[in-house]
Amino acid sequence: MRQTARISRFLIAGALLGAPALFAFSTGPRSAVSGVPTDGGGGTCANCHRTFAPANSDGSGMLEILVDKLTYTPGVKKKIRVKIQHPDASRWGFQFTAREASDTSRGAGSLTAGDNNVVRCGATIGMPPCNGEPEPQFAQHTQPGTFAGTRVGVEWEFDWTPPANEIGDITFYAAGNAANNGGTNADDRIYTTKITLKAEGACNLARKPTVRTIVNGASFSRDLSPNVFASVLGLDFEVAGRSRAASSGDFVDGAFPQQLACVAVEIGGRRAPITYVQTDQINFQVPVSTPSGAVPLTVILNPGRPNEVKSDVATVTVNSHAPAFFTFSGKSIAAQTSDFKTIANAADVPGGVPARRGDVVILYGTGFGVSEPVYQAGEIASGQARLRDAVTITVGGTTLAAADILYAGLAPGNISGLQQFNIRIPQSAATGNVAIAITVGGVTTASAGAVLPVQ
Repeated sequence: MRQTARISRFLIAGALLGAPALFAFSTGPRSAVSGVPTDGGGGTCANCHRTFAPANSDGSGMLEILVDKLTYTPGVKKKIRVKIQHPDASRWGFQFTAREASDTSRGAGSLTAGDNNVVRCGATIGMPPCNGEPEPQFAQHTQPGTFAGTRVGVEWEFDWTPPANEIGDITFYAAGNAANNGGTNADDRIYTTKITLKAEGACNLARKPTVRTIVNGASFSRDLSPNVFASVLGLDFEVAGRSRAASSGDFVDGAFPQQLACVAVEIGGRRAPITYVQTDQINFQVPVSTPSGAVPLTVILNPGRPNEVKSDVATVTVNSHAPAFFTFSGKSIAAQTSDFKTIANAADVPGGVPARRGDVVILYGTGFGVSEPVYQAGEIASGQARLRDAVTITVGGTTLAAADILYAGLAPGNISGLQQFNIRIPQSAATGNVAIAITVGGVTTASAGAVLPVQ
């Protein structure tokens, strides 16, 4: 499925003994409590064991993940040891999970239980076997694995097998219980933490990639320009069924990476920042220094490695401007109200609201040229940066006065290819789906999908 250009991270914890009786959760918790932000609000064992809540309140204890190093090799099994200590505890528990750093709702790899622990699946944890990636898996204690009566500390050991292919950073989460063996939830200490592993030796893509076409990431026309979001469409860019969106863990010097999931794009002899990869599509941003005219483009797999594989050279035409609106499924401009409600027909976007005459709205697009100050492709706009070239904006055929164009520039806090326009809808505008056009450098946004619902 075609994806719109994406506009766009050694202490661990375990699980616990439950309420109200000691043995209630002595085979591990019945829900996800390892502190993952996307698991029910990031719940932990301290939800029930509240005497010393929140987690990590008692500095006398400690929990560690012991691994050989903070990297992983795709498909290569890794030994994990979880160790918890507290001078006053005499019963113990833990829960552990591995997640994709770019999407913590997705599990990363598979777990194999060792002695005194078990592997379970799902946000409400069922029984093995797990169905595989990306279903979240959890390692947690068994009843013998609570080590009742053991003083000072314990550890559990199990195996983790990473995904067969590089998926970027992987984060380990856990929560752990240093319990008093008293038969209730009272006076137990809870600890949580996370660590992140980076991929190494990961690039093993073997098929030669095929470039079919290169398009504007908003309009899907063949019009490109410096700093525009764009997409390469083709075959064999990634393993079938796997996709990767860039996250902050992939950033290099605070900017989007020029290599993602072992994929690079070279355009006009320059590496381009990449925001998203799947087997038939790569979303990237054209470097600001790309010259106008016919420009070569190559997709490179396993870049810079002995097994590097390149596509045949494709040619794309780059112009000074290639303005286009992002849209909701091609039906209306991606837009928000001044208080950031989505503007769209509710039938097209659930929760969408119409714009109102006289209101200020925010429109989003790409390809409108460079800004002042200049931000390079892949960089994040730290604040307002207005477009260098003047724009003309029409709403329902009426040209807006300069006073009604409050801002035309980069979207602050976002990648430099995302541009926004804060405009006031004229009181005279018609109701219904109203056409909007922006002209810059003599080029006007395409009419298809360039409408805004107004009432």
